[in-house]
Amino acid sequence: MVEIVKNILRFIVLILLQVLVFNRIEISEYLNPMVIVFFLIALPFNTPKWLLLVSAFALGITVDVFMNTPGILSFTAVLVAYLRPLILQFIQPRDGYSIGDLPRAVDLGWSWMIQYSFFITIIFHLVYFIILAYSQDNFLVILWKTIISSIFTLFFVFVLQIFSTKN
Repeated sequence: MVEIVKNILRFIVLILLQVLVFNRIEISEYLNPMVIVFFLIALPFNTPKWLLLVSAFALGITVDVFMNTPGILSFTAVLVAYLRPLILQFIQPRDGYSIGDLPRAVDLGWSWMIQYSFFITIIFHLVYFIILAYSQDNFLVILWKTIISSIFTLFFVFVLQIFSTKN
């Protein structure tokens, strides 16, 4: 029950951070950090797939409304949520995941957390920018936006990881 409340609060806080803070960052046209991806990263391993997909859709559609990006973030979040179990399987520790482990650096180490966050964040940004551009003509620009935004997003994901571990 406590974990459910934490995830609901994380959902709300990340949406507020994204909408009120990170959507207003205008350092460059190439920088668009998406801290909402931390919600997908931080969900427990044992989250049922249907709940993972519904949560991702709710997250995406809520931010879509505020960003005026009809369906783009919804699609991106659902796709990443769908791919998440495959990514977790791909980077699974030798001994597997222990019952009760959460996708946190404190449980699985920073090396694992960096890999996991990297894959999720890169996929999220790449899909988002491809759909947003509605073209593959500017693939180098899309790739550059993905790299720059992912670096900044990963920084904030790691900061959020540290703060969420202390609670």
